[in-house]
Amino acid sequence: MVFVFCFGLLISQNVYAQIESPQPDSTELVDTEEEDEEDEEAVEFDSVIVDNNGPYWDFLRPRNFSFDTSQAPANQYYNFWDTVVINPYKRDLKLMDDTIILPLITDGCGFHPPAIGDLSSTFGFRRWGRRAKFHFGVDVRMDVGDPVYAAFAGVVRIAKRSADYGYMVLIRHDNGLETLYAHFSQLLSFPGQYVNAGDIIGLAGSTGRSTGPHLHFEVRFKGEKINPNKLVHFPTGSLLSDSLQIDKSCFKHLYEVKAAKLKLKTPKYIKARKGDTLYKIAREYGISVKRLARLNKLSKKSKIKRGRKIRLR
Repeated sequence: MVFVFCFGLLISQNVYAQIESPQPDSTELVDTEEEDEEDEEAVEFDSVIVDNNGPYWDFLRPRNFSFDTSQAPANQYYNFWDTVVINPYKRDLKLMDDTIILPLITDGCGFHPPAIGDLSSTFGFRRWGRRAKFHFGVDVRMDVGDPVYAAFAGVVRIAKRSADYGYMVLIRHDNGLETLYAHFSQLLSFPGQYVNAGDIIGLAGSTGRSTGPHLHFEVRFKGEKINPNKLVHFPTGSLLSDSLQIDKSCFKHLYEVKAAKLKLKTPKYIKARKGDTLYKIAREYGISVKRLARLNKLSKKSKIKRGRKIRLR
C-alpha cells in the first residue's frame, strides 16, 4: 500500500509540473521590457513540452479530441492550418494593392480586452540597451497569475513554449485576424480549441525573453503585424470601431524595420576599390548618389582614387 501511495504521489507531481510553469525570479521583476520577439521558422526550443505521458495539453483537452482543419476560421483568407510555425504565410502585405474591410464584430464574434492594465511599452521603435529595436505589439502590465482573455471568438492555432515568446498562444479569429499572446506563466488552452471572446486562455507571467510579468499582445493579418492601437483603446480596453480597414498603409512600418536592419549591416566607412564610382558604391549599398556625394563632400561625377575612405552613413 505504501508503494502504491508513493507512486501515485510521484505521478500527480509529474502531471502538475506539466501544467504549472516556473515562476519568474523576484530579481527579474524590475521592468516589463523584453527583446523584440522573432517568428521561429525552425522550432528549436521546447516547441512542445513532452514527457513520457505526452504533450502538456493532453491534460487540458478532452480525450480523443480532434480538429477538422476544413472548419478552421476565416478560410477565405487562409488556405492552410499550421500548429507550430507562427507565420507560415510569407506574404509581403506592404505591397498589397487592394483594400479589405474586416467586420470585427459580428453575430458570432464579440470583443473582450485581452488584459486589464496600463501599457508599459507600445508598438514601434524603442531603446533596448544601446540600440533601438522595433516592438511589434503592446505590453500590458500584469501580475503573475492574472487572467488573459481571448480578444475575439476563434480557434487556437498554436499553444506552445518558444525561446522568445515563452509560453504563448495564437488564435485565428472568425473575423480574419490572428492575435498572439505571450509570456504566460501557465497555458489554459490547446490547439484546435474553440474560444469565445472573453474566454481565459492562460495566466500572465514572465517566461521567454522577458524581465518582468506582463502580457505581450500582437494583432496579425496573414502573418504580418498590425499596430494593436488601431483596434483597441488600451486605457479603457474598448474597441475603437466595429470594422478595420486593411491596406498597405497598415504595414508601412515594415519599411522602417527593413531600413533599420539595412543600416545595421552597412559599415560607416569603406575603402574604395579600383574602378569604384559614387554610382557603383551607391548601388551596392542601397544609398542615393546625392546623399553619398554630400556625406563625402564630392560632386556626383567626382573620380574616386583606390584606397580612399568613403563614408556611407
